[in-house]
Amino acid sequence: MKAVGLIGVGRMGKVLTGKLAGHVNLKIFDRDKNRLLTVSRQLGVTAAANLEELAELGTVILVVPDREVISLIKEFNQLGQPINMINVATNVTKDVLAVTASTHLSCIGAKFVAQAREMAQGAEPIIIVDEQPAGLAALVQEIFAPVGKIILGQADCVTYINTQAAEQALTAAVLIEETLRSQPYASPDVIKSAIRQVAAGIMKAYADDDLGPFAREVVSAVKSKLSK
Repeated sequence: MKAVGLIGVGRMGKVLTGKLAGHVNLKIFDRDKNRLLTVSRQLGVTAAANLEELAELGTVILVVPDREVISLIKEFNQLGQPINMINVATNVTKDVLAVTASTHLSCIGAKFVAQAREMAQGAEPIIIVDEQPAGLAALVQEIFAPVGKIILGQADCVTYINTQAAEQALTAAVLIEETLRSQPYASPDVIKSAIRQVAAGIMKAYADDDLGPFAREVVSAVKSKLSK
């Protein structure tokens, strides 16, 4: 099995660790030592002591917040070892990676049209991987094969996709909350259930083309209104 390091075992990192364990020879690392040891024990994956240990593996996946990606790449620059760096962070662009990484680091984006909680519950994500460099793209496809559906293209487009999906979904949630709050029968628990079960459930059914008759009528009315 290929040796791969993974940095960051927060929500998404933990999900990826679980899906990659057994498919690759995986070592994980996180600045939060308690979280690192907890995930290591729960998933039976080796915890690395430091970044140098991961660098020796030759391939490292960065599953950290945007602001940490650049600082980590700069740290790997100092190690001087050739490493394949796979960036999962949505808002760190290919150009930023290129100007930050030293020549001994090969960087590529592999970004998820997905949500960590849904993935943890079994949803299959779409992963858009940069087409270039081609050799590294092929490696990413091999590593992430058990994780989800992979599409080669421009990974940076995921920023727009996920931002639009998040903004529209949260706008809907806020509108539902504000609309129902004025009703005497709409307690906080009722409002939460309306958002979590009714709204989220209908959105999933819409995505799966599995709406019932009433919901299909609502969709037709919404589309008609939007077309005007």
